[in-house]
Amino acid sequence: MSDLQELLTGILLVAGATLFVALFTAPFEAMTWWSRWTTTDDGDLENVDGLPIDKLSENPAAINEADDKAVVVYVTGIGTITGDSHPPLEANFLDELKKAMPYATIIQDFFPYSPMGIPLTGQRIFGWFWRYLGGHSANVAKNLIRLRNMFQVLVAADGRYGPIYSAGTYQVIRKKLYQSGQTPGSHRPVILLGYSGGAEVSVGAAPFLRTAFKARLSLLSLGGVLSSHSGLSALDDIVHIQGTADRVTRIGAVGFIHRWRIFAKSYWNEARREGRITRITFPGVGHNGPNGYLDDASSPAEGQPSNMRMTVDAIKRMVDNEIAESERDRNYKSSTV
Repeated sequence: MSDLQELLTGILLVAGATLFVALFTAPFEAMTWWSRWTTTDDGDLENVDGLPIDKLSENPAAINEADDKAVVVYVTGIGTITGDSHPPLEANFLDELKKAMPYATIIQDFFPYSPMGIPLTGQRIFGWFWRYLGGHSANVAKNLIRLRNMFQVLVAADGRYGPIYSAGTYQVIRKKLYQSGQTPGSHRPVILLGYSGGAEVSVGAAPFLRTAFKARLSLLSLGGVLSSHSGLSALDDIVHIQGTADRVTRIGAVGFIHRWRIFAKSYWNEARREGRITRITFPGVGHNGPNGYLDDASSPAEGQPSNMRMTVDAIKRMVDNEIAESERDRNYKSSTV
């Protein structure tokens, strides 16, 4: 065997071992988070210090709902390493989204692939390793980060560990919502904007958010990888944006078999029959990078808006619709009192 063959064999063995360890240990973080919590005699969740779950969030910020009409929670894709800093395409997209909707609060600064919200570069045993990978632009480094986060998406979709994972994610999002001024009974609709694997993580947190805030709650799946999760039943609307060249989102449709039409009573198919799922198709658009949803330099055809502009416009229409629906719900309740 030549030196090159030995080197390649060694690299493959290390990569294989890394993948095995990442897959095997994927649920451990959720179980570690859960071990810090107990249940009271009344059934309320509290941490090991005896602090009830509803006392953990910071005091809500003061807002004017006439000017701040909606909250968009951006749950980033599996390529993230910190959650509060984004690649150039993503950062530009978020900036344009804020310009298009000055009347909405956009939350974008948390790490969704940890039930504790701890970024990969944070206080972790292998934090040094992820910081090392985060400092390199090589594809192998990016793919290892994506792979690690993808395994967390599978944990979120799992029927055994998913509820534990989602309870932690809910805590992270709940704190961010309180800081944005959202309170239980607020009339501002909450839109979970899940990109790629972030859509599945969003769905898991939906039942907890519905119970806590009792506001209109919807999902905008941007190239989302979605299972037939029970959290779908907690959502008022589900808008799924999919590019015809996006292979990643199609994996979810095939791999999560309960989305198949033969499983008529699955959560996905119930939502479909109830008319709560809307599909928006972007011709020729891929999942990420060049020609992806967030690419401002590509467009489906000459003379048409860029991919990023189409994405921003579609999100704006959905958010505007949710604001209008929330207002109609509010007026209806007022008229029946």
